[in-house]
Amino acid sequence: MATFAATFNTADKTAPGHYGPSQTALLLLDFHSMFVYKYGGSSARAALKVAATMRTWAKSMGIQVIHCLMDTDAVPFPTCKDIDLYTSIVASMKFNDGEEPPEILEGTGDDVTFTRRPGYVSALKSPGLDDFLRQKGIKSLVCTGLSTSGCVMRTTAAAADAEFVTTVISDACADTDESVHDWMLAKVLTNRGYVVTAAEFQDGFSKANSGK
Repeated sequence: MATFAATFNTADKTAPGHYGPSQTALLLLDFHSMFVYKYGGSSARAALKVAATMRTWAKSMGIQVIHCLMDTDAVPFPTCKDIDLYTSIVASMKFNDGEEPPEILEGTGDDVTFTRRPGYVSALKSPGLDDFLRQKGIKSLVCTGLSTSGCVMRTTAAAADAEFVTTVISDACADTDESVHDWMLAKVLTNRGYVVTAAEFQDGFSKANSGK
């Protein structure tokens, strides 16, 4: 795992500390109310609270906030594994608990939202998202969401392959299995990106940009 100094090294193009607010985006991944309150695991509500705090801070810094969700009006692609399960979940979400909790919607402002077809796990499969990021000149993605082993892992892996610097906010993510969450953070997500807490990111990023 990278040290705090390495993570916020302003001279290193592979580190989030190299990029300013205009080149950074905060991704809020799959914070559907159904996942937060029913299927996201025991830490989902705590992760939502931290993500909401991160959002407020990001907006104060001028960092673009992006909500990434499943499109509840779409159907899974035909070859999607467990297509019946996905179809059932999406059908339920369309009429109940498909929205995001109010904690991460207050004072939306210039937040943007992108949705993807059910069955796709990575948020980068959302039509228009990659183009939006590149048009805005965003180079560094900060990820929060549910679940750690699902959309967080898949989005960060896809983003790294798409040449974005990726950071996962460890306490703003959760999984149905806490041991899986811990293992993903310690053994998997650090392979292609950075893993820090919300407090660490806010502190390090603010210091890295204080002289810019």
